Amino acid sequence: MANKIKFTAGRVAGFECESGKQQFFYWDLETPCLGVRVSSTGRKTYIFEGRVSGRTSPRRVTIGDLRTWALGDAQNEARRLKSEADQGIDPVVKAIEQAHEVLVKKAEGLAKKLQVKTAWNEYIKYQEDKMTREHIERGKKWGARHLKDHKNLTQAGGEIRKRSKELTKQGVLYPLLQERMVDINPATLASWQKVEATTRANNARQGFEMFRAFWRWCALRPEYAKFMDIKAVENKELRDEVPSRKSKRFDSLDKAQLSAWFKAVCSLGNKSASGYLQCLLLTGARREEMAHLLWVDINFQFDTIFIRDKVEADGIRRIPLTPYLKELFGRLERRNEWVFSSTDSKSGRIVEPAHFHAKALALAGLPHVTIHGLRRSFISLAEWVEMPIGVVAQITGHSPSATAEKHYKSRPIELLGIWQSKYEAWILEQAGVEFSPSNAHEKIKPISVFYK
Repeated sequence: MANKIKFTAGRVAGFECESGKQQFFYWDLETPCLGVRVSSTGRKTYIFEGRVSGRTSPRRVTIGDLRTWALGDAQNEARRLKSEADQGIDPVVKAIEQAHEVLVKKAEGLAKKLQVKTAWNEYIKYQEDKMTREHIERGKKWGARHLKDHKNLTQAGGEIRKRSKELTKQGVLYPLLQERMVDINPATLASWQKVEATTRANNARQGFEMFRAFWRWCALRPEYAKFMDIKAVENKELRDEVPSRKSKRFDSLDKAQLSAWFKAVCSLGNKSASGYLQCLLLTGARREEMAHLLWVDINFQFDTIFIRDKVEADGIRRIPLTPYLKELFGRLERRNEWVFSSTDSKSGRIVEPAHFHAKALALAGLPHVTIHGLRRSFISLAEWVEMPIGVVAQITGHSPSATAEKHYKSRPIELLGIWQSKYEAWILEQAGVEFSPSNAHEKIKPISVFYK
């Protein structure tokens, strides 16, 4: 090595880079392999350079800056590295391993502090991004309603409601989001379920199902998987604590309840809400499908309604526009593009129909039936007119079932219209609604005429 000189504190402090070079090296005569690298900017660094046993080319590593390393300490470090090199320990490899170990420990430390809500927010962003990709089929990505449910169940609560002076309640998932990822285990989740199930069993079950999907998503990502109990949501004792789904046997209208139901719904004083509820019962459409119905989706000339379907590949299904529905639509106000418009919502369409239905059920003295229960009612009541199960599935937008019909077939809209009109006429008969398709605009008399 050139530029060998016995290092002293004074000499080292005076080292300079040779003119015209980017860096220049000085080597200590007394300490093997110890050098000082001086850059053109004047920075000075202690370095070690030596051969590792079994290798022909020398290895070089940085010991440290002259401003933070005393000469004696640098000499001792060089001797230690030389001793290890003689034993075949590569200082470069060791330095990389040590740096990696530091990063791992740092990452582990951060992971132990990582809150569930941090990963949850990434999960929601992932799902929202997926929702924007048009090439992904509906059913393989979230819908707006599903996203809203996730946000509702994680809300902190305590905010004034839009439609009342009451405060919003804390979402069932909110407590879990405040926990650290490393603290989530079967015992933690079981304790959470015990508390929530006592006051809101359905929300507790729904919250668990959402959290389980989220936890499984985290388990597929290396940045989370290493620091979490992947099988925490799969524990049998935990699942025993999760409330079961309530039976849906009674979440529908019976034949004997139709008269009281129609009388109450038609006396709501809100044509849009009244028409919306009747349409759900007469078509079996899903809640949001009917809420998003536009005037351009109705073809009055060819008696067809185009429904935005979440199952159909093209996102659209055609159903018949039956005589009663045609007259019903004709009596609605065209305030905007929405068929079931609303002056109370920002979107301009009906958003929360449940409270209208609850009011109607109370007026009729009927037990609770959900909005989705009206869809179930269509499916069950259709049996009274012996509507083929394949027709029911096609009208309601259920996935094709070859086992139900032996061989699934898509029927023309005219044939669907025959069956749906038959069903509609039977429903109106049971409800005591006087309706004659031959009377033009006199086809539907005000419901108050029939129930005085």
